[in-house]
Amino acid sequence: MQDAKYVIKVASRLSGLSPYVIRAWEKRYGVVHPERTDSNRRMYSNEEVEHLRLLRKLTEAGYPIGSIAGMTTDALRLLLEGEEGRGREAAGAADTESAPQRLRAQLLEHAKKLDGTGMERLLVEGSVLFSHRVLLEEVVIPFVEDVGRGWKDGSLRIAHEHVATAAVRNLLTNLLYDAQPTADAPSLIVSTPQGQAHELGALIGANIAVMSGWDVTWLGPDLPAEEIAASAREIAAVAVLLSIVYPPDDPRIHVELANLADMLLPGVSIVVGGRSAPGYRDTIDRIDGCLLESMDHLWDWLDRRRSADDGCLS
Repeated sequence: MQDAKYVIKVASRLSGLSPYVIRAWEKRYGVVHPERTDSNRRMYSNEEVEHLRLLRKLTEAGYPIGSIAGMTTDALRLLLEGEEGRGREAAGAADTESAPQRLRAQLLEHAKKLDGTGMERLLVEGSVLFSHRVLLEEVVIPFVEDVGRGWKDGSLRIAHEHVATAAVRNLLTNLLYDAQPTADAPSLIVSTPQGQAHELGALIGANIAVMSGWDVTWLGPDLPAEEIAASAREIAAVAVLLSIVYPPDDPRIHVELANLADMLLPGVSIVVGGRSAPGYRDTIDRIDGCLLESMDHLWDWLDRRRSADDGCLS
């Protein structure tokens, strides 16, 4: 076992870090230097996996990755032993309660400085410290709302919003690509209709679906109905999830939704959410789609549909 080498998915399982975090820490901090195969695949040694595991444990204990990235494996091990020996579980639990709020505040400060790299670094660290759901519901979504309010009240400019959106988009996309669905997971297509360029709502929905046990195919935003339908047929999707953010009264969206319903195979569900989705309620009802009223509604619908219940909760 001394000379064992592991591909990144195995190193991820053994270290407890996602492949996205491993790649990000390699690139930014050089924490490990895996060998490369002839086909350029990373191969991690036992020592490198242990190094990554120790980094994860220490970042979970509150150490910023930048402060420990240059330490040797032995030094990391001694540091972790010291932490465990001091018995700081109770203090750590109390600290964790406010950690998502502190992370959001830090993200907002970086957004005000147009520091996209800093936001991505913080989001990567957050993906280590928090579960996928906590990261999404207590960090990402409130942060996006904070940025939106800042843009409306004039404390942030459009450029600030764009940089923040790019950082969040990168995180959410990488979390999707790192997901490992089970063989029996139902397939879901996620996109936005043609003319809808805002994609964060759809990406958030896609991440919720991954956490609910779905095999998600993210198509990106602004796709015509025929492309979405063709993709659904190609992967035998059981449902299509769409996000509509703005405006609430675009006649083209009514047409796209109707066309999509006509092109999909029988039995494929259409689920529509987003800030402006209620403006298309009549069309969604007419095509027997499901209008999502909230994030909780999406969680419930995904669970029910996995159980072959196609009803739309109200």
